[in-house]
Amino acid sequence: MAVIAVIACCDTKYHEITFVQKRIAQTGHTPLVLDISTGPHIPIRADVSREEVLAAGGYTWEQVHAMDKSGAIAAMTQSISALLVRLYQEKKIDGVIGMGGLQNTVVCSAAMRLLPIGFPKIICSTIASGFRYFDTVVGDKDIAVIPSIVDFAGVNPITEAVLGNTVSAMAGMVEYGGKLIDTRGDRYIATTLMGITNDTVMRASDRLSAEGRKMISFHSTGIGGRVMETLIREGVISAVMDLSLHEMTAEYFGGYGYSKGADNRLLAAAETGIPALICPGGIDFACLRPDELFDDEEERGYVWHNKDLTHTRLYEHEILDITRTIVERVNRSTGPAKVVLPMGGLRTLSYPGELFYKPETIEKMRVIFEEGLKPEVEFEAYDLNFCDPEFADICAREMDRLLEKAGWPEGSKAE
Repeated sequence: MAVIAVIACCDTKYHEITFVQKRIAQTGHTPLVLDISTGPHIPIRADVSREEVLAAGGYTWEQVHAMDKSGAIAAMTQSISALLVRLYQEKKIDGVIGMGGLQNTVVCSAAMRLLPIGFPKIICSTIASGFRYFDTVVGDKDIAVIPSIVDFAGVNPITEAVLGNTVSAMAGMVEYGGKLIDTRGDRYIATTLMGITNDTVMRASDRLSAEGRKMISFHSTGIGGRVMETLIREGVISAVMDLSLHEMTAEYFGGYGYSKGADNRLLAAAETGIPALICPGGIDFACLRPDELFDDEEERGYVWHNKDLTHTRLYEHEILDITRTIVERVNRSTGPAKVVLPMGGLRTLSYPGELFYKPETIEKMRVIFEEGLKPEVEFEAYDLNFCDPEFADICAREMDRLLEKAGWPEGSKAE
């Protein structure tokens, strides 16, 4: 029998909470309701009252009641986050469900993001629909999201169906899932890729896998790189073949679309000193929705990646600015690092005659790398396009060499 925490406001969602409690009990598990109410009247009693929740964050209800709405929400967010982590660390919960509108979703998400990847977590939310940044709900963790379809204002056939499925999904997770990341005894190499760099990265990754190396791939559009950087700092990732740096383009423009919030790429590997092979793959374009297009879009040139996204060319000075940022961050490396540069192009559609063919710009990038990288960071330019199979083979070989330089044994088993 598992204990399933339910985070919700007992002052406004009492009908839905009662329904969820009963459904959890019907699955053979135990509900544990955590009240995050900030309103004055509470019709039902929670297993953990709001006063107890606030105490976990160092607050009293009298203090919070005297705050304005934003202050009260901030205090409740801090408190439920501290409590949820404590319940997890003390092994008193096996999964967690959050439910509510925008306010409750943000509070629940902040707390759930502190739990490890693999721990069962679901949010049933009124905001999980329409055009919204997914980051609002899931951040960089594996939070499952279920749209509530209707507002939480009493139980009806729709809420019964949706919340019933939410509970059933959680029951399945706690019974058959819940496996946390465990890389003890193994060394994993992270790779970064997206559609325009996929084939080369996969070829290099496959070659390393064939040698017994263990690989984990991340999609380099915001959440992927951010998760990878976190896992490097947590010790889950022991080396990186970072060949797709498109998120740095989004960072350069202040964040856009699904790459919003992907700041400070490259720093985790540099500062932790793990072996790192780096290529500026995919930094020469912006991936934009129709409502994000630059005013000079036609002058820049672009292609439609699909019906909702364009790949828009960057100007040379923008690419070179990003290159200088790469140099500055790689120069913080405390371990074996190498930058490789394919002189023929940085992505698909970059062969002669194609939209992203910019050999003069890449030549200037080469000069920036040669003059800017500190002596301890290796650099090599190749007369190849990123998409050439030969370049993939070089990346696999150079990654392997960096691992040997760092004293890795053959394969990925730790010594």
